[in-house]
Amino acid sequence: MGKFWNIIGLLIVFIAMYIAYTARNTFDPESIRGKRVVVTGASTGIGEKVAYQYAKLGANILITARREIRLKQVMKKCLELGAQSAHYISLDMQVINETGKLITEAEKILGGLDYLVLNHAIYNMKLWDGDIERLHALMNINFVSYVNLATKALPMLSTSNGSIAVVSSGTGLFSLPGAVSYSASKHALNGFFEGLRLELKYKEIDVAVTLLLLGGITTDHVIDMLPNRDTLAHFGDPTEAASFIVKATSSKQTWAYYPWVGVRTMEIIHTISRDLIHVMIANWFFPMLRILKI
Repeated sequence: MGKFWNIIGLLIVFIAMYIAYTARNTFDPESIRGKRVVVTGASTGIGEKVAYQYAKLGANILITARREIRLKQVMKKCLELGAQSAHYISLDMQVINETGKLITEAEKILGGLDYLVLNHAIYNMKLWDGDIERLHALMNINFVSYVNLATKALPMLSTSNGSIAVVSSGTGLFSLPGAVSYSASKHALNGFFEGLRLELKYKEIDVAVTLLLLGGITTDHVIDMLPNRDTLAHFGDPTEAASFIVKATSSKQTWAYYPWVGVRTMEIIHTISRDLIHVMIANWFFPMLRILKI
C-alpha cells in the first residue's frame, strides 16, 4: 500500500512540475518590435484583438478579412496603437485560388514574414442535416485555406525562422453536437499541423507551429448567439485570448490552451474516458441546444 501512495505522490509532483514548466513566462515584448506579421480574420473578434496586440508591440502588420470597411478601421487603429506600419487586403478565404494573394502581398509590402497568424473561420450552431455543399464551403475556409496559406508562406518563414499560429479549438479534440462540421474542420487542422510540425523538424526547417486550442470566448458573435449571461460567465475574454495567442506564438509553444483549465481539463478527461466526456456533454451542452432551439 505504501508503494501505491509513493507512486501517487510522484505522479502529483510530476504533474505540478509539468504545469509549472508549461506556464512559465518566456515572452519578451521587445522581440515583436519591427517583426512582420500577417493576421487573418482580422476585421472583428479575436483576429481584430490579435492585430491590436501586435500593433501595441510595434510590429509591421498586414491584416485580411472580407469586409473592407472594417479592415480600414482596424488598420487605422493599429497605427494609432503603435504599429510601425499597417496594411490590409480584402479576401474571401472560401476562394482558395485567391488566398495566395495574401502571401504575395506580404512579400511585396512587408518584404518577408515572421509570424503568420491563421485565425479566420466560419461556424454556426446547427444539427447535421446532410448539406454536403455547406460542409465543403466550411472546410475550404476552416481547413483548406489554412493549409494553402501556410504552404505558400513557408519559403519566407524558413528564411526568417518564423512561426505559424494556428487558431484551433477545443472542439478539435472532442466533438460537440450542433457543431459537427466545425468540429471536423478543427480536428483536421490539429491533425495536419501537428504532422506538418514534425515534418518540418524532420527536414530541419526552423519554422515553429503553435496550435492554439481555444474554448468559448465572448466575442460579439458569441454574445449575440448565446445571450444567456450565466452561460457566458465561464467563457474567456477576447483581449486576453489575443494576448495569449501572441505570447504563445512568440514563445514557440507547440500546444497552447485558453482558457487553460477548461480546455486542458476536457482534453485530459477525453483521453482517459471518451464515454465520460459524452456524459458531460449530454448534461451540460444538450440544455444549451434546447435553449437555442437547435
